[in-house]
Amino acid sequence: MLKLTMNPRKRAKRVLSYQAKLRQYGSQQGMVEIDSKAREQKEMLTDNLQALRKQESSGQYTCVDYLSMSAWQKNIYDLLKRTRSNVHHQGDSRIDEYCREQIVEWSFRVVDYFRIDREVVAVSLSFLDRFLATCQCDRSSFKLAATTTLNLAVKVLHPCKLGNLGILSDLSRGEFDMHDVVEMEAHVLHSLSWSLHPPTSISFSTLLLDYIFCDRSLKMTEADVNDLHDISSFFTELALCDYSFVMMRPSAVALACILNALEGMFGQENNFGIHVLAVARRLRLYTDQDLSGARHRLWQLYERSEECATHNNFSQSEEEKMARSGPMYVKEMEIDTVATSSPVTVAKPSNSMQTDELYCDMRVQTLENRDWSGL
Repeated sequence: MLKLTMNPRKRAKRVLSYQAKLRQYGSQQGMVEIDSKAREQKEMLTDNLQALRKQESSGQYTCVDYLSMSAWQKNIYDLLKRTRSNVHHQGDSRIDEYCREQIVEWSFRVVDYFRIDREVVAVSLSFLDRFLATCQCDRSSFKLAATTTLNLAVKVLHPCKLGNLGILSDLSRGEFDMHDVVEMEAHVLHSLSWSLHPPTSISFSTLLLDYIFCDRSLKMTEADVNDLHDISSFFTELALCDYSFVMMRPSAVALACILNALEGMFGQENNFGIHVLAVARRLRLYTDQDLSGARHRLWQLYERSEECATHNNFSQSEEEKMARSGPMYVKEMEIDTVATSSPVTVAKPSNSMQTDELYCDMRVQTLENRDWSGL
């Protein structure tokens, strides 16, 4: 099971469009000014999306299938000028998809513990994957590289939180300390050629949804808008856990995540998905590529997640409650139930559902008890 639950982002992490403000406050004053501001915002979002697309297409932030490689440009022990006998670790086995998945889960626990935005994990994994494509590591050095890239991502995005991360080296149980992290950071920066601002799928999905919701003609409640942002973000986080998405373009991952979120909320035949693809095509983020494989894989990851298990447990308790409560309760439930053809129904996290069980609060876990010793 993927030990990952939904942790909705702060609203400040995305733009609240002027059209959304208009719907929120219900004001009819200054319509001309509001429309003008909305157009300006749409132009700004277009520029941001095109900048991300340019980064994506430059090849500077792409990654290869490094787990299938047999030869690398560098070896980590040559860089660190150590022999394997100097490093305390169990075995000298190569890393695999399971190792990477465990590191991603650990990274999410760390950023949740320190209340850091989860996009840091996406940036950290971009650093880590691209570094591993140039340098051969075993499982011990892989842990050091993962700690280093997470530390570096926090330094780039949230430097004010950097002081809290000094305990990360303690989780290695003596394998390395912060001096090793500092040394490794220099090698990572050199390997990445200082390309430290990758276009992430969460960035694409957030900006694309903000762009779409600048359009006043799109009929969706504010609560559903917030839910769509949160569920789409969760799907992008699930994609980070799976190695098959490493070689996929972030914009394509973002589209698959948005479409899955829409399907989970409104069913397979919803019209919103068609609108999203039309907008993405107009912005040259989508060129009729087949997203079915990515979407199916995302549903599989969701079914494996702790979020899905929690939602299923709640659904079972609701069925028992319905059986005890009789037809009145069944009628109320039918009003709120959304038919869907997706493999699983996605739980909406917003307060509009008025159901605490549907929203998984951030589960802060003691880091000392959730280390990576299983790798």
